Amino acid sequence: MLQDIRDKSQGVIVKVIIGVVIVTFALFGVEALVQSFTSTDTVAEVDGKEITRMELLQASETQRRQLISMMGGQIDPAMLEENALQRRALDELIQRAVLMNQAEGLNLGVSDAQVDAYLVQAEQFQTDGVFDQSKYLNFIRSLGFTPLAFKERIKQDVLIQQTRNALAGSEFILPSQVESIVELQNQKRSYEFIRYSLAQMTEQVNVTDEELQAYYDENSASFVSPEQVKLDYVVVSVADLQNQVEVTDAELKEAYDARVASFQGEEREASHILIDTSARSDEEAQARLAEVQEKLANGESFAELATEYSDDLGSKDSGGDLGYVSRGIMVGPFEDKLFAMEAGEIDSVETEFGYHLIQLNEISETAAPSLNDMHDELMSDLVAQKAKDKLLEEHETITDLAYASDDLSAISSEYGVAILTTDYFGRDGGNNEITSSPSVISAAYSPTVLEDGHNSDLIELSDEEVIVVHVNDHKAAAQQTFDEAKDMIASIVVQQKAVESLQSTANAALASGKGDWTTVSNAERGQDEVAALAFGLPHPADEGEISTGVESTGNGDLVAIRLTEINQGNGSVEASQKEIYENYLSQTLTNMTMRAQQESLQNAAEIVRN
Repeated sequence: MLQDIRDKSQGVIVKVIIGVVIVTFALFGVEALVQSFTSTDTVAEVDGKEITRMELLQASETQRRQLISMMGGQIDPAMLEENALQRRALDELIQRAVLMNQAEGLNLGVSDAQVDAYLVQAEQFQTDGVFDQSKYLNFIRSLGFTPLAFKERIKQDVLIQQTRNALAGSEFILPSQVESIVELQNQKRSYEFIRYSLAQMTEQVNVTDEELQAYYDENSASFVSPEQVKLDYVVVSVADLQNQVEVTDAELKEAYDARVASFQGEEREASHILIDTSARSDEEAQARLAEVQEKLANGESFAELATEYSDDLGSKDSGGDLGYVSRGIMVGPFEDKLFAMEAGEIDSVETEFGYHLIQLNEISETAAPSLNDMHDELMSDLVAQKAKDKLLEEHETITDLAYASDDLSAISSEYGVAILTTDYFGRDGGNNEITSSPSVISAAYSPTVLEDGHNSDLIELSDEEVIVVHVNDHKAAAQQTFDEAKDMIASIVVQQKAVESLQSTANAALASGKGDWTTVSNAERGQDEVAALAFGLPHPADEGEISTGVESTGNGDLVAIRLTEINQGNGSVEASQKEIYENYLSQTLTNMTMRAQQESLQNAAEIVRN
């Protein structure tokens, strides 16, 4: 019976099924595998073309990895929330489906050979100008793709880009459009303003308990204690695994040999005088060099001549002193000349920086340290590297223990690490490395951890630390009482009353024309914060009218401002600047056209979200 099963398992169809199982496990885990055999969910249809739940899961996972890679610790944890990821992923899949349907309707196509050529030529997959298979595979795996799925994604991208290129190629910019933009950019405005300090006004405002209670009664729904969670967690680090790794004598000797091979045992103390050829012609530089050489021949000091003649600002004030130089520091011709000289010799050489007169002062040779001298340093480096490699090897075991356990005790016992507990923190994170990590926050508030009470997946804090978390306690969002919210309410009400008072004062100043007005003439766009407000005022409808407004600054101050004159800018521009404006306008128009096309296609498409 067993032999019969074994024989049948060698068939092509069985191998294909096993391949699908392996890929599914690798991308989404066992849960997704079960779903794939028990569900044929279609999450959306675009003109009859289905978008499957598996495609949605992969797209949301790819988005999650890309966001973490691009933004790291700066990412808003809310962006990693599963529902938000899936909403964005579904929107993207629908957009792609619409564009793919258009490309297919236009009978556009791309061959596998074209895709292969694109991938081979892509710089991000090259090492020293040659396609690097390892770099390519690591990249696509980091996005959650198989090689076949990634090539299909690239094929779709190329097809979609064909229609985008056609749109971009149809855009053109008129000279009058450039002139209009330049005129606006060069426009100058004269205005008068009074600035009122919000901070000063808030110090003068008084509020009563009755006003605070009234505000609370009208806005009680706004005062809610945020949802919070407390986590138990275990951290497994490189340091925890160092006592589990061993370094052999052969490995130690190999590391020592590699270190000694790069050891620079010879150093040369030198000085130089640089005659820069970028600031003078070659004939002038050679004449200056000859002048210095003649003075050296007449017995004048090298150091004094360096101070007078050298164009090297970094060394001239110290008599041209370069200190001790080892190989690999200087440019090639300079280094070759220096290490071919004898102590006390002076010689010249030309490099990309100009002509150098080099004086070799002393040659110092140092013996390489012995293995015994470097033993502790080498052992420390080797143990740290092997522990880091072991941590990578342990990822699978840690993941299995987290998945199979109801708590963190199994991981704690296996690796001899303590189970620690965080303080309470909300969806915006806490104030330490653990609770401020976007990946930890996302895991803590995921349905699997928060609602089902399971351990999280393994989370990489860095290449030297991984963490698994488990919910210790959860506090749902709750209505705050008046006493709990009173301080916040007082701050809001005081600021509101201060703004209302300043608004009234500013409007009165504009109406009467009285007050301590500051006059600014011919301000340029972007000159300062108040100038930016002045350029935000509308152009007067009729000649002789004055545009006015009360505007708010970045710190909450209010500015009463009246526009007194607009000087239209000059529309002429230099050729180099004109090209910049044309590129900017072209890119802007192209983006607007592409967005309009996308909206038009989606409005015309039959889209069903399930």
